[in-house]
Amino acid sequence: MIRSLFIRPGTPEERKVRAWCRKTLHLTPGDLPLYRQALRHSSAIPEDRPDLPDNERLEFLGDSVLDTIIGDLLFRTYPDQGEGFLTRMRSKLVSRQQLNAVAQRIQIEEVMESNVVRGHETSVPGNAFEALIGALFLDKGFRRTQKAVVGLLSTHFDLKAIELEDRDSKSKLLEWGQKKKKKVEFRVHEERAGKGRGKQYVAEVLVEGRLSGTGRGPSKKKAEQEAAERAIARRKRRSRGGKGRGGKGRPSPETSGGTQS
Repeated sequence: MIRSLFIRPGTPEERKVRAWCRKTLHLTPGDLPLYRQALRHSSAIPEDRPDLPDNERLEFLGDSVLDTIIGDLLFRTYPDQGEGFLTRMRSKLVSRQQLNAVAQRIQIEEVMESNVVRGHETSVPGNAFEALIGALFLDKGFRRTQKAVVGLLSTHFDLKAIELEDRDSKSKLLEWGQKKKKKVEFRVHEERAGKGRGKQYVAEVLVEGRLSGTGRGPSKKKAEQEAAERAIARRKRRSRGGKGRGGKGRPSPETSGGTQS
């Protein structure tokens, strides 16, 4: 508190970010440039300022910290549930859809630097939220970050409602692979899009080393989900086709039932 009395007023943008952090995260940034970086998308960097860092590295860190926070939260909230249930719940909570939803509710776009057109389907707000978690971790440490993130999740998420949602396709496919003792792998690479359109990712899912589905999306997670959906649909078609010819057909994640929660 005393330290905050000696903080220089700064630019209007700095004052805006600091005020937003106090209102939304209930804390005052110590290293404000870290938070500015977390809220800066690559599309906002001028050509004459290539030294200005974007939020991609902080997003990477924030993703790992968020996984740990969510894992701890679920482990304590559901002491009687097994690993499969906890994995599915974590996958739902850190899905791009959920992260974007939280980012919109806390109005993160009001303090972001980005030239990506608003209203388009994009992962930019959710990525910035993850980057913000990375900045929080570096500035305040794990416990303060955990408290802030759990507070946001408690405000904007209903765990009971999420329990009732259908399992996402990637989790379903991975569980099927574990049950059937088949190796399921996801490979993702990036496709550079035009300036202002953000990134595009291409994901491939391999079952026992064979390509089973591909997907594209503005985030790695969305591309993986689309690839998993196509892999499930493909195996379901092959299973039905085999049975129609009098054969036994191959079990699919859909027809085999998966692992029940």
